[in-house]
Amino acid sequence: MTAGMHRACIIAVRRTSSPAQNERNATAMKFYDTFSFDIDTDLTPAEKELRRLVSEHPSAVLRTSCELSEAETLLKEALSKAGCLDFLSGFLSDTLREDCFFGAGLDVGLYRHLRYLPAILHSHDFLEIVCVTEGCCTNLIAGQQLSMRKGDICIIAPNTRHAIRAFSDECIIFNILLRTSTFEQAFFGVLSENDILSDFFMHTLYHSQSHPFLLFRTGCDQELLQCIGYAYHEFRHSRQYKNRMLHSVINAFFIVLLRNHGADVILPVLEKKEESENLVFLLKYMQEHYASVTLSELAAFFHYSERQLQRIIKNSTGMSFSENIRKLKMRQAVRLLADQDLSLTRISEMLGYADSGNFRQVFKKYYGCTPSEYRSSAPGAARLTRL
Repeated sequence: MTAGMHRACIIAVRRTSSPAQNERNATAMKFYDTFSFDIDTDLTPAEKELRRLVSEHPSAVLRTSCELSEAETLLKEALSKAGCLDFLSGFLSDTLREDCFFGAGLDVGLYRHLRYLPAILHSHDFLEIVCVTEGCCTNLIAGQQLSMRKGDICIIAPNTRHAIRAFSDECIIFNILLRTSTFEQAFFGVLSENDILSDFFMHTLYHSQSHPFLLFRTGCDQELLQCIGYAYHEFRHSRQYKNRMLHSVINAFFIVLLRNHGADVILPVLEKKEESENLVFLLKYMQEHYASVTLSELAAFFHYSERQLQRIIKNSTGMSFSENIRKLKMRQAVRLLADQDLSLTRISEMLGYADSGNFRQVFKKYYGCTPSEYRSSAPGAARLTRL
């Protein structure tokens, strides 16, 4: 392997001598046990010209965030010298278009971020996932500066003004671009059985004006890095079923991210570090004990006052404790009602209601029909499941 090649995955197929050993290895197998490839880390001609540009014009406008108009002339000059101005001209805009990034029939785009590119503030109507695989950089987003290092992954909501400062040969950043529908199907599909976490991530990403992003500190998780590397490898080649394969790899990426690091998300919406560290565990506890948990019990378990806990839950989900519990119960009610063998009395007991009459009243107020009416209408079942 040359000096300019970065080992992205660990080789490959491992043989064992016994069925028992095979079974043990299968249980512990990781994504990177299967795929192996290298990524060239040498500066590209464009990056060399951009590095020269920054060196010759060390003005604040090139090293801090700027508008395209402030750097466009110098930028075009550098890219022209590198022979890639025509190829990159569609990227020179402060409002980027989908057709510049997504090929025909593709829902995923995956690009290496150009090192030494001026930090031009821009936005777009698709999701962007910034993945730092080597070195460090600064992500300028929504008026904030996020210091990112190896293993950090930042999911940026659509139409969010942002820019990246990466002025180092050692910095390797991948930008995963997803159509919004593709992201929601993949990311929230993984969380389909964890309603409250799904709502929390949705609220943070789409309904927070000050923090329209999710930042995960994953450390040096090789399994995640291999997912990124394999997706990049697939995106760069024209092979049969390319879009389906990209969907599959991105799904695997989100599964690994949420399985290994669901509790490692940085939550700037919360004031204190310990609140941020506890939140995901707190939401999971609510999900698992929704039928019986009370606010006072939850506060005692996590060592908060009831008032403090109410504020944490409201700030992070947009709903109060009781609203979250009611929503969890109603979503589970829809799932249980699909089982015709379960009586309404039994379902109300499973959901933590004192009697079926109370359950019926809450259900009708929430969905606009009674549990019995829901059961008798198959189209209604499909509609309510999505609520």
